[in-house]
Amino acid sequence: MNTGLIVVFALAVPLLWMAAFTDQQSYREAVKLKESITEILLSITEWQNDKLTVFKILTLKAYPANLINRLKLIRGYAIIRFVIRLPRKRRVEAASTLLQQFCECIWVSAPGFRPRADVMAREIKRLLT
Repeated sequence: MNTGLIVVFALAVPLLWMAAFTDQQSYREAVKLKESITEILLSITEWQNDKLTVFKILTLKAYPANLINRLKLIRGYAIIRFVIRLPRKRRVEAASTLLQQFCECIWVSAPGFRPRADVMAREIKRLLT
């Protein structure tokens, strides 16, 4: 009897904790943030395989500001990030800054940009996974 009570309590506490410090809108924003991170990682992979189109590059340029705005809209990020499996907030902010530099680098396409952009792409992947 005590084991069943412990199991129910152990399952209920995280849900009650999340409900107390977050709301439905924050959860939705966190899901959208996860989708944005997935899109960024896919776009970087396409770039590394030389299959990234101009439209995707323009879309990629809009993501840094989008990531920061979504982070600001999420209440209780420290709790939600474990439920949805998001990276730490500081890592997302750092990746956003680096992504902006990456987009400028591939958009301008200056001589010798590829090795520098490769390093940035690897770092963005490391920060967002």
